Amino acid sequence: MPVEVWDGVGPVLADTSAWMQARRDDSARNLLLGAIERGDVHWCWPVRYELMIDAQGQDDIAAVERSLEGLREIPVDRTVQRALFSAMREMTAKGAHGSHRFPLTDLTVAASAQVAGVEILHFDRHFQRLSAHFGVSAYWI
Repeated sequence: MPVEVWDGVGPVLADTSAWMQARRDDSARNLLLGAIERGDVHWCWPVRYELMIDAQGQDDIAAVERSLEGLREIPVDRTVQRALFSAMREMTAKGAHGSHRFPLTDLTVAASAQVAGVEILHFDRHFQRLSAHFGVSAYWI
């Protein structure tokens, strides 16, 4: 499966891995900041949770909350949950034993992106496979 690198254009749901990579890499940070300024970056609760878990204290938690404050939330509602479980059933039916086993956050991000009609921004190999199952594009930051 070919790797597609994000050009910084278009609405995306930024996975935790994309946020972490933007902390480490200046060019990734600049792309993400530009998209944030344009209002193109979305989040969902599992990403927020992981970013807060990674925080080193109150100041870091406050920084996560400030960073996500003006961005669009994709609610993880029943529609997202149904999409997630539908994809798991499909992966199981079409694949080998265990083909549906992905981290819950990654499954939720993919289902949320599908329901919201946005692409996934990531730095995580799982999204290469998940994007095909959910019918969304996934781009490396």
